[in-house]
Amino acid sequence: MDRSDSETDPTKEVKLVMSGDAHKDQTYFLAHLSQAQLSGLTFPIGGLPKSQIREIAAAAGLPNAARKDSQGICFLGKVKFSEFIAGHLGERPGALVELESGERIGTHRGFWFHTIGQRQGLGLSGGPWYVCAKDTDANVVYITRDYYSVDKERNAFRVGAFNWTSGAPPPVTAEGWVMGYGAGVGDHG
Repeated sequence: MDRSDSETDPTKEVKLVMSGDAHKDQTYFLAHLSQAQLSGLTFPIGGLPKSQIREIAAAAGLPNAARKDSQGICFLGKVKFSEFIAGHLGERPGALVELESGERIGTHRGFWFHTIGQRQGLGLSGGPWYVCAKDTDANVVYITRDYYSVDKERNAFRVGAFNWTSGAPPPVTAEGWVMGYGAGVGDHG
């Protein structure tokens, strides 16, 4: 979060920027916040890489300094992701369909439990199986064993409910908007 001028002048724009550790960055969780919401947030260690945060924690004698990195969502604590989602969105069983054959292979608890590329938690044998597409209107999750094949090249994506945290989109270049992952990418508000 960049608030250099906004702390003294509330009319200045607050920018949501990537953390100091590009591999641990999770600013996408904040992407739907408004300027008013962002202006009330402070991330005092957001600009530091994880290794430096661990050094500071060890020097301060904090018990979590050497704790293993979590693979889940940190704010959930010991609550499983699937339990969190079920508690907030409920369950709506639907078909797990093999993309190549159109055959129903199993049943899922609700498309919102699954992300594209997911391999874990499908409860199917004969895999590995990957989630490759979702039909949210029909509540169908499409799966494949051949996720990385050339015919499934990913060169486009759809975006819905887009939020420019600055309040307006950046200027469009001949290439469109630059989006992506890594240092120097996506610093457009």
